[in-house]
Amino acid sequence: METEENALLNDQQIEAIKHLNGPCMVYAGPGSGKTRVITERVSYLINVGHVNPREILVITFTKAAAEEMKNRFAKDESVEDSKKRQVTFGTFHSIFFRMLKSYCGYNLENILNEGEKFNVIKNIVRTLDVGNHDEEELIKDLILDIGKWKNNLFNRGEFIPKTLESSEFKRVLDSYENFKVDHGKIDFDDMLTKCYDLLRARPGVLEHVRNQYQYILIDEFQDINGVQFETIKLMAEPLQNLFVVGDDDQSIYSFRGANPQIILNFHDIYPKAQKITLNMNYRSQENIIKSANQLIKQNKCRVEKQIIPTVKANSEIQYSEPKNREEENRTICQFIELLMSEGYSYKDIAIIYRTNLLAGSLVDSLLDRNIPFVSRDHIYNVFEHWIAKDIIAYLKGAFNYYDYDSLMRIINRPTRYITKNAMRKAQTYHKDFITALKVKGELMPYQNKNIADLSYHLNNIKYLTTKEAIKYIRKDIGYDRHIENYCAEKRIRCEGLIETLNELEEASSRHEKIDGFLTHIKDMKSSLSQKSFHRTEEEQVELLTMHSAKGLEYKVVIILGAIEGVIPHHKSMDTLEDIEEERRLFYVAMTRAKERLYISSSLIRYEKPTEPSRFINEIRQNDNKKGSFVIGQEVEHKTFGKGLIEQISEKIMKVRFYRIKQVKPLDIDTCIHHKIVK
Repeated sequence: METEENALLNDQQIEAIKHLNGPCMVYAGPGSGKTRVITERVSYLINVGHVNPREILVITFTKAAAEEMKNRFAKDESVEDSKKRQVTFGTFHSIFFRMLKSYCGYNLENILNEGEKFNVIKNIVRTLDVGNHDEEELIKDLILDIGKWKNNLFNRGEFIPKTLESSEFKRVLDSYENFKVDHGKIDFDDMLTKCYDLLRARPGVLEHVRNQYQYILIDEFQDINGVQFETIKLMAEPLQNLFVVGDDDQSIYSFRGANPQIILNFHDIYPKAQKITLNMNYRSQENIIKSANQLIKQNKCRVEKQIIPTVKANSEIQYSEPKNREEENRTICQFIELLMSEGYSYKDIAIIYRTNLLAGSLVDSLLDRNIPFVSRDHIYNVFEHWIAKDIIAYLKGAFNYYDYDSLMRIINRPTRYITKNAMRKAQTYHKDFITALKVKGELMPYQNKNIADLSYHLNNIKYLTTKEAIKYIRKDIGYDRHIENYCAEKRIRCEGLIETLNELEEASSRHEKIDGFLTHIKDMKSSLSQKSFHRTEEEQVELLTMHSAKGLEYKVVIILGAIEGVIPHHKSMDTLEDIEEERRLFYVAMTRAKERLYISSSLIRYEKPTEPSRFINEIRQNDNKKGSFVIGQEVEHKTFGKGLIEQISEKIMKVRFYRIKQVKPLDIDTCIHHKIVK
């Protein structure tokens, strides 16, 4: 959570706290003490403004944030306990559902929870045959599309789904809406839209709500969506006592329907609104904030502001360019061990990445090194993806023709025109699956040829290394082409599925023998299932995505995978708006760091050269440091021979030399001037 700010408030914080009536927009930069401003303004309204605490509503986006604010306010000794209990704190969903309960008769039994919703959508996809219901990411993305459609209340005709073609998306949507009506259910999106409809349709209810909540405060205002804001606008009239706090530079949830234009256009909607900027950062060291400012100023669609650091720097941002993913993971583990030797704790450290896909191989390395970790997100296990299961089935089937389950899974991937009837008949025979098909399957000559080809390919796989075998399945057997045809048929994008294949192939490179790789897959699944991924008080490095990092802080932040195509992500490079949101994501990741920031960009991914993220160049364009030394780089010293750079500060780099097995501090200027190191 955010740093406890200094006891003394700055002038901008005081100005915000003392705002009494009318609309007010507070632009709050990272680490600027916005939570304190909100809670102290509530106290000010009660103690100085003599506002009835029952008329104060404080809204944020997560239950945890609402609880934190409520608890922070509860510690304020200037307000009587009886009055503290009368202020309403809650999320948009909890506040809006409370209205639906009061005026529409809904109760908890009517709510379709997220797990149930997932299964309903999955069954609809299966029934309508519009996508692969086994593809978890597709179902998740489809749910996001449905949410964006629901929340895009006024421009639904312009909505373009990202998952399915528009006509097929509408079929899924109609089926889902019918299911909810038939079963008397509403989901979390409905809580927003139905509350808006309620206030529009029933003036008496709207008047009652306006009288009940005459002072509305909203936290994280940059995350608001259209239907939430339109509902709040209705509630805030005619007094317009709307006090909103947010940071347009941290608007990163457009994929969920958040509309960053709302915070940018607030003054067009409320021309008389007071504007206050909280630009003092109490969290991060000076060098981190200066670099973050350098990055975010590249965005065009933002409110101009310069964040001012209050903490002096005592270390430089460290950049690393390891050779490949395996070396990147190893270098990060070594860096964590180095931090531990310097007195840091595991729980001081966060590893932040753009997507969960990057976490899998990292987890592998952390488990190998016995570095304890916890994840805020579901750890992505590439081996659990249906595509990986297909490839694994090929590997298993190659060594065991009696493995009916594996061979039946891949018999028509790519298609070999083997019918379900033929497979059922084969299962009644006592021989291996290939023989059983030939004897009992009543195959046509062309089908027999396809089975003979499969047998030939499976036999070849047995003599290959794991990585060679996966390449063989993809190219020679034609699995990649099968996936491309599948995507064309389903009218979905195939980049993500090909990326999964690339990830699987890269993961296999650590295991030359196929049986060793299959054992590793079992061990990995077991390790992840046994490990608790809930935060505890134990010493653990935290793993999380950039989206999950907002609002958090750590002494040390390691940004993993800072390369083009990952950040900015290849799916988010089509428009200026996409790139600007990706830049905001990187900005959020950077500003989680209090003391140390480490940014890693591997030089090779999926056997292809990479480019460092454009955001690194933007950060460093005013970097006047001499030389191009980076952490993880191999160098050669005239006296000590070859070594690996483990740490870099403004003037000194520490190199672990292989021959002498020691870490030596070297003066960077001296090394460059006298050409001691190359």
